[in-house]
Amino acid sequence: MSLAVNNLYSSKLTINVSQVVGYFYTAKLAKTILLNIVPGLLEHFKPSTGPEPKLVHVSPLYVNSRDGKTRCIYSYAPCRNNELVKCTEPPKPVVIEGTYHFYFGFHTKVLTPGELLSKVAERGSMCFNFMSQKACVEIVSVEVLNESTRSKELARRVLESGSMKMVFSSPTMLRDPLRTSGKYKTLLPSPFNVFAAPVYIILYTKGLFSVRRLRTELLRLHRLFNETYSALGGLRVRWVYYGRRPEPALVGYVNYRVNYEYLDFLRQKLNVEEWLGEVFAYALALGVGAGRATGFGHVEIKPLAEGNSARNQGENL
Repeated sequence: MSLAVNNLYSSKLTINVSQVVGYFYTAKLAKTILLNIVPGLLEHFKPSTGPEPKLVHVSPLYVNSRDGKTRCIYSYAPCRNNELVKCTEPPKPVVIEGTYHFYFGFHTKVLTPGELLSKVAERGSMCFNFMSQKACVEIVSVEVLNESTRSKELARRVLESGSMKMVFSSPTMLRDPLRTSGKYKTLLPSPFNVFAAPVYIILYTKGLFSVRRLRTELLRLHRLFNETYSALGGLRVRWVYYGRRPEPALVGYVNYRVNYEYLDFLRQKLNVEEWLGEVFAYALALGVGAGRATGFGHVEIKPLAEGNSARNQGENL
């Protein structure tokens, strides 16, 4: 795989919203706003059962708190974890009123940045029916980022620092690529599972997909990155309402360390920065796991301990 320049973009839309109250996953509102701006996106958000991956991704709404932190807003069920998980309490309602932002990632096969900016300029404000309420939205600003350009530099920084943090910014439902049925999810944040969707999209989009090729690419990532002890402490399961029943999803973060012995071996076969940059670009723009077009799997990737890599410290990975 090689990095294709200028084909993946992420956009951040900042909005003002009139009051909307209810029990819902706020990515539904974000998607409704997008479809009011660009109605032609509807076909790309429709449910599908075939092998073709969706080349769009939307996040839930986020709000900036007074303490400077950013919170992801959605309804979820307080559940008790005993031998069997019981979600006996009602979900928490959300009250949407004020300034929020959300993310929309897309491939240029679906939309171009110019088309998005043009449509936003045409629809600066709008009102529509949402959950039996009248919702009025004003687009405050839109920022567009070329993920293909920045991700190669991000990959270089991660490999230099020797570690990275993967933040599950919105609830994430991972899939185990070794299981043939998409019905079964996994809650294990191994690189094999985390990067399964981005690698699949890359191979399918380029016409290179085969089960053997998918597993080869994922095995490289699995050997390159090792989970740290914080994998269990940094994550939690949240039971999220999208439909009628709560579904388990991961929120939080996991740290990975670079296996430098394998990195040296891998560099004899390919340009690792370019290869890894492409994987990062697809993960950041189009999300990870299942339900990416419905608001799940929005992630952030951050290098850790820059300039003080595990290789320099002589750690045995």
